Amino acid sequence: MNYLYHNINLKIKIGDRISFYRCQSIQIEKSVETLINTAKITLPREYRNAVNEENTNKSVNIEQKSILDFIKRKDKVEISFGYDGHFSKEFVGYVTKINSDIPLVIECEDEMFNLKHEKRYSGYFKTGNVKEILKAVIPSKYEVVYDADYFIGKWKIEDATPYEVLQELKEKAFMRAWFDNEGKLNVGMTVDFKPRIAHQLNFSQNIRKGSSIKFEQKESKKLLLTIESQQKDGSIIKKTVGEKGETEQTIKRPGLSKSELESFTENMYKSKTSDGFEGSIDTWCYPLVKEGDAVDLFRPYYEDGHQNGRYFVESVSINVSGSNGIKRSLKISYKL
Repeated sequence: MNYLYHNINLKIKIGDRISFYRCQSIQIEKSVETLINTAKITLPREYRNAVNEENTNKSVNIEQKSILDFIKRKDKVEISFGYDGHFSKEFVGYVTKINSDIPLVIECEDEMFNLKHEKRYSGYFKTGNVKEILKAVIPSKYEVVYDADYFIGKWKIEDATPYEVLQELKEKAFMRAWFDNEGKLNVGMTVDFKPRIAHQLNFSQNIRKGSSIKFEQKESKKLLLTIESQQKDGSIIKKTVGEKGETEQTIKRPGLSKSELESFTENMYKSKTSDGFEGSIDTWCYPLVKEGDAVDLFRPYYEDGHQNGRYFVESVSINVSGSNGIKRSLKISYKL
């Protein structure tokens, strides 16, 4: 179905009392790789009125007034949009920067913004149990969802905020974490991620033309992959698979046993070298694909189905504008 011919509706609620029902553009970036999801709202040059949430029949005239009288840094932001009177919540976060020039640009970050300012923590974990580490540093008001039990070896934290702890786990232990729109913190390792929802995408129905995606044969993906894992005693074990070619990659993943190392290496190698699509897929607002989901790609042109398959969605970029309508671009990662 071509959604470009449907009526687009949107709502941007900022703080407790003010909302906008039109804008010049919205840009939302979500990824399992970056910790922080962001949104950028651009209001049109001629914008004069907002809506008072306490009384939706009453407009708030912002003409010739400072936007800072109505919107402030740290205000909560909820962005929802859809077609023909239906709304889907696409972003929840906080105002981080207000550019009050013309046009007005409001920059936002998701719940990670608050984790940057939570209480600092110091501690030492002998077992390197990730659940134990995050239970100690993540405030109890947050629900943390794990894909598996993870052990990363001895781990020391020195005067760090929860966000800084997650950043270090990401850089040194190959950990991935992101907040969903329900405020849950999702934690896992690449390749281990278990997509909670799979969406159907058909090249002849709901994939936009011009998507920067191409099918690559495994013969063109020569790779020499090495996984190194530091043990409790400080020693390092490693596993190498593949062949020398255009790409050589070394990944450090502490705390793996020998059998875990072999399994992780094989899965990682398979995800990087199998036949499959690479690149980004452009769709419309629906289906509501989110980072960490999966997509089932179907290409009816090939009767043998060799290009059909399920892929992990690494990131989602959403652009809402007069020229694009609602455009959802999906960066796919490994084949599941």
